[in-house]
Amino acid sequence: MGDSESQLVKRAARRDRAAFEVLYRRHVDRVWRYAWFRTRSREAASDITQDTFVRVAKAIGTFRGDSSFSTWVLAIARSVAVDHARKVSRERAMRESEGRLKFVAAEEVKAADGHDALRSAIQMLPAAMRDVVVLCELSGMSVREAAGVLGWSESRVKTTAFRARRKLRERLGKDREGDELSDDVVDV
Repeated sequence: MGDSESQLVKRAARRDRAAFEVLYRRHVDRVWRYAWFRTRSREAASDITQDTFVRVAKAIGTFRGDSSFSTWVLAIARSVAVDHARKVSRERAMRESEGRLKFVAAEEVKAADGHDALRSAIQMLPAAMRDVVVLCELSGMSVREAAGVLGWSESRVKTTAFRARRKLRERLGKDREGDELSDDVVDV
């Protein structure tokens, strides 16, 4: 299908299923990767991805084109991921308060490529910093695109990225017993 993205969006807004399927195929991998980096759970990433595209389908008629379609979809994915984290947190609190189940630590980050410490350090970052690292460093978004997804100013994204890198350097520096870290080790 040789349609431009804006044409596909217009067609999908008119409930053209084929147009929506093309948009879905173009963006599903990026949404899933974002959700996976956010949760480190394949099941949660799949749920978030599915919920994201359900919301996209329902709201596609409201897309105004102020940002790229990709940015709009990732902003929805972020919202769904935040909702998911709240739900998980509420469920965990209910289990703990009822005394039925003990707290279960988050799924360990598994990697065979030697980046376990970095991935673990990313998971330990506060949510806002983790979002910036995932969007800018791991998903390859520009600062402007990440600002659009997060609803932040570009300067806030840059500042948060700087602070996240500093925290990662500190964390990885402690893990490596005094070894100096170069910037390329921390540039995810």
